[in-house]
Amino acid sequence: MRINKNDLYDLVRSEDGPFITMILNNPADLKEVQQTKITFKNLIKEAREKFNKQFADVDCDACLSRWGIYGDDSSFWLNAKGRSTVLIGNMDRIETFQLAEAYTNQVSVSRKPNVLPIIQELEMKFEYLLVTLNQTSFELYRGEGYDLQKVRLDEDAPRTLKEALGDNELVGGEVTFRGASNHGGDVAVAYHGHNEKSQEITNDQINYYQMVDQYVTETYAQPEGLMTIVFALPENQARFRQVSKNQNLSKHLRIEESPSGLGLDQLEDKMRPVAHKWFEEIMDVQKQRYETAKDKNKATSDMRELVRCTVAGQIDTLFVRNDTTVIGRIDEEGKLDTDTPEAQSNNLITDIVDKTMQSAGRVVLLDAEDMPTDKVVAGILRY
Repeated sequence: MRINKNDLYDLVRSEDGPFITMILNNPADLKEVQQTKITFKNLIKEAREKFNKQFADVDCDACLSRWGIYGDDSSFWLNAKGRSTVLIGNMDRIETFQLAEAYTNQVSVSRKPNVLPIIQELEMKFEYLLVTLNQTSFELYRGEGYDLQKVRLDEDAPRTLKEALGDNELVGGEVTFRGASNHGGDVAVAYHGHNEKSQEITNDQINYYQMVDQYVTETYAQPEGLMTIVFALPENQARFRQVSKNQNLSKHLRIEESPSGLGLDQLEDKMRPVAHKWFEEIMDVQKQRYETAKDKNKATSDMRELVRCTVAGQIDTLFVRNDTTVIGRIDEEGKLDTDTPEAQSNNLITDIVDKTMQSAGRVVLLDAEDMPTDKVVAGILRY
């Protein structure tokens, strides 16, 4: 299933460990299914070894008994909708989630599930409107991250230039017009006529784009406060932006290509670099927040200090370097433990992340070059 924040918080709050967390890339086609199933079974063997080492007093066979079906069921992998699958299970159940990104195949065993890939997936999700605009037509999509859903337009929507402006032509220099109602109750009037042919086409296109902008803005963007992204050739982008009154129209996020003939999957692929650019812009703001907080002594990258602040619920924003493992755990008394056998086989980062989220802090995963410090973890403090 697709992931939402409620799913994530339910996992973080769960005390029914130990958990096995497996991340496995989905097969691209039928030929890869068998290899995926072999990889799955190898990861199960690795999980068994880790489980017996870390939780010798827990029945490993009982915990793994539910996992066998995924090693035999080809249809599960063929029907997977993402690029990779996360499976998280304990004694009672296994939850599966689809991720839009590919990851290194891996398995971990711990008191808490490894939710870092899920956090990264949610970070890339943002809500917006996507207008796919051609010279004489448009379509509208609701977007959440890479996921798009086509909007079913109203009957009075200006789907095409012909529908919006009509078939009337100028005769003897007269100007004809067609009124188009919108949801605000006003009438948008578009004029067209017998100028030089190329100028006539340009004028009709501009008038049409005004109607498209008015419809999208008043029906969706303005009432719902949704950022609007335009997918169109550069010349069509320029004309649309020239007439747009949509205050939510993104100035920086756009796709300057023709959307003609692209299916939903292809459109979603085109949105990936746009989503990454959006994320980079957000992260630039977050890193500036960190520098400002550090100047006010409200930021730290010291591990022991972070553990103390995490337990106290002081973390506002936690920055974690991708693929980070630090040996240790936060024990039942809220202290840092690095010596016990349980600590030696635990990822301290997972404990810090869990406690940060339980106190409603935000967790941000970054590549090493994007971290605000040269440390593997850092935090902005509430006080």
